[in-house]
Amino acid sequence: MEMKQLEYFCAVARAGSFSRASSELMVVQPALSRQVGRLESELSTKLFYRNGRGVALTDAGKRFLAVADSVLGDLESIRAELAEDRDAPSGTVTVGMPPSVSAMIATSLLLSIRRQFPDIKLHIIDGLSGHICEWMAAGKIDIGIVHESRQSSGLLLEPLMSEPLYLVGRPSATDILPDPQGVIGTVSFDTVANLPLILQGDSHGLRRLIDRTAREMNVTLDIEIEIDAIAAITKLVQVEPFFSILPIGCVNRQLADGEFSAWRITSPELLNVMLMASVPNKPFTSAMREVRRAIQLQIAAASAVDEPAESETV
Repeated sequence: MEMKQLEYFCAVARAGSFSRASSELMVVQPALSRQVGRLESELSTKLFYRNGRGVALTDAGKRFLAVADSVLGDLESIRAELAEDRDAPSGTVTVGMPPSVSAMIATSLLLSIRRQFPDIKLHIIDGLSGHICEWMAAGKIDIGIVHESRQSSGLLLEPLMSEPLYLVGRPSATDILPDPQGVIGTVSFDTVANLPLILQGDSHGLRRLIDRTAREMNVTLDIEIEIDAIAAITKLVQVEPFFSILPIGCVNRQLADGEFSAWRITSPELLNVMLMASVPNKPFTSAMREVRRAIQLQIAAASAVDEPAESETV
């Protein structure tokens, strides 16, 4: 059964005549009669009987008309909704992201979506990459940002960012590390291992990357405190003689205000690779597409840091 057959049937029923319906539809009458005949064959019943003025519905035809009108009405409503969705994206979009990414872009992402697409309700949930994968599989979130170490075969994954990690802290915190004097410094990983660190817990993607590098270099990290909250980490680094290892976007404000200095970790370089995840076979609305595009733009903006010069590696 084709939608065209339903449309032709309803047109004939309303017109009460194949010839009038043919004129309204701008379809030749033999083609119209053929499609209605096929519909009657599929239903194994007569939908019309002829009278002196044209055609009239049989009892079966009357019952089928109610169903056909409902189906065509629902289809038209869906078409209208989809057209409206294309013109003005709307609806709720739920995004899951690790705390390190949330600290970089959550505020600016929310403000950007609110200003550009007021009909989109953006809901951001902080979580570890493993939890985000589970939430996506359960249908609780629409878009996820996960660390590359948490790839899932049940998700569609696309590269989002690859950025170096930095040691951040106050220059006065230790005599070992010189102040880079307003530029981005560099520091070797074995030097970092000897500094008092505040890091995220070992279930976090960044921490697993740091621990794996330490094992490969056969060094022991001086981890003083473990916290999964980026805001708490940066606050402690501001007031205590500790350092942390973070993406530069997490501390852009503190760097701009002169509260922090930053040193890019080298020998080896630590690269934080994040992926954008979506669920296969789940309808991707225009609102989701706009949120995904906004995430990409915000990540690019947050990751762009001016490095006019690098001081000598310590």
